[in-house]
Amino acid sequence: MTETSWDKFGQRSPSQEPWDAFRWTQYSEHGPGLELLHTGPGRRVLELGTGKGDNLAQVARTGASAIGVDVSAVQVQAARERFGDLIEVRHARAEEFLVTREAQFDSVYSVFGAVWFTDPAELLPLVRRALKPGGRFAFSHLPPSGECPGPHEYDLYGPEDELLTITRWCYRPYTWEEKLLEAGFAAASGQRLPCPRDREAIGTMIVEATA
Repeated sequence: MTETSWDKFGQRSPSQEPWDAFRWTQYSEHGPGLELLHTGPGRRVLELGTGKGDNLAQVARTGASAIGVDVSAVQVQAARERFGDLIEVRHARAEEFLVTREAQFDSVYSVFGAVWFTDPAELLPLVRRALKPGGRFAFSHLPPSGECPGPHEYDLYGPEDELLTITRWCYRPYTWEEKLLEAGFAAASGQRLPCPRDREAIGTMIVEATA
């Protein structure tokens, strides 16, 4: 998956007013909020796959130092234009950004972001190393389908409207728990959060871990 393809994806994403709350799921006013993370004054929080910055801005408003990375220059620019100096956003791949980080963050999180699209064997140990003792890691993505849990191919439109194949890592909760413990986390838990009752749609996978 090329950066230009993610740029195209960012250009396709519709413009909208900034969110008024932190979202782990694809639905507004649904699911948990910032209580899954360590935030507030004096805290350092990192988002992997910032997009247009809505969630990161909610983190910053708690008084925490809010830092995000995104592989798309288009998304990074959009986040900077929307929120200015409230957040700090870097243009980088998550795994490359994390390589030199050791015990810098109180929380790391990803919402339908880099954790979904990066080999966990590479990414999870880097996240663990970047967290302070007792730090929190949480992420969300769509649950796996019954036919293809684990890494599987997915089609996304590229910069010239061509179909490009990417890999998404989708696991059931117990598999994510095992992988997080293998990566050195002290505790991990995952759940499939059902969709709101008035919607006929897929739910959301939410996973939490403690360093």
